[in-house]
Amino acid sequence: MMGYANSGQTASGVHIRLRARTFIVAEPQGNRVVFVNLDACMAEQLVTIKVLERLKARYGDLYTEKNVAISGIHTHAGPGGYLQYVVYIVTSLGFVRQSFDALVDGIEQSIMRAHENLHPGSVYVNKGEILDAGVNRSPSAYLNNPAAERAKYKYDVDKEMTLLKFVDDQWGPVGSFNCFATHGTSMSRTNELISGDNKGTAARLMEDWFNQKKDARTANENRRRVSNIVQGAQVNHHELLELAASFESVSGKPVTKYLSISDTWQAISQCCLKIVSFFNLIHIG
Repeated sequence: MMGYANSGQTASGVHIRLRARTFIVAEPQGNRVVFVNLDACMAEQLVTIKVLERLKARYGDLYTEKNVAISGIHTHAGPGGYLQYVVYIVTSLGFVRQSFDALVDGIEQSIMRAHENLHPGSVYVNKGEILDAGVNRSPSAYLNNPAAERAKYKYDVDKEMTLLKFVDDQWGPVGSFNCFATHGTSMSRTNELISGDNKGTAARLMEDWFNQKKDARTANENRRRVSNIVQGAQVNHHELLELAASFESVSGKPVTKYLSISDTWQAISQCCLKIVSFFNLIHIG
């Protein structure tokens, strides 16, 4: 595993599956930037090079080293062996092709999905202090800094969280990007389960919480609108027609063949966007 430089730390299971989450921010007919939030200890030059090669083959010069950033969340509970430098792969006993390919494939697929789901929207930013979420692991050492230096800061750690909110013009909130300085070491050096650690867990919980809340809210809104008139359907037939007409139609796609079950499910899923949540430090590679 990658993070603690412990050759005896080998993976034996999965705590939380690792993800590559991507946002693309683009101007109409103008510049665009890709940011990939990778559930790994860090991004890596060779991984980035291979991803860029695949993007060039697929999209030409649309995505290059000038507008693609891949950032690891710095979990210390991810697979090792994917880095090109010897010092980082000694404890994984060399290069592990399986780890490397999994990262490259996941990043490529994540960027493809983001590219296919570009929608008009807005980005909002906010900041705030988050207390009791992290500590200085060596406060006595921090006190050795000059008093004038320490006087510049309110705490002995950075407690400011920056949050970006992505809002789709049609579907509402679709994503968040959280930047808060905590080390990805909640899982110890004796852990043998693949995990996104604190930031990977936070992203998963945020996505699950918001999507469940959003699904429940949508269902309740529709139920409230209908419940007032369904019981008197015979009397309120005209109101039912007005209600049906009030739901905004969306443009469809030409169908030349019957859709398989998987294609049907994918089409339904794309109509109801789920939120994507980033949590990072940030490390850019």
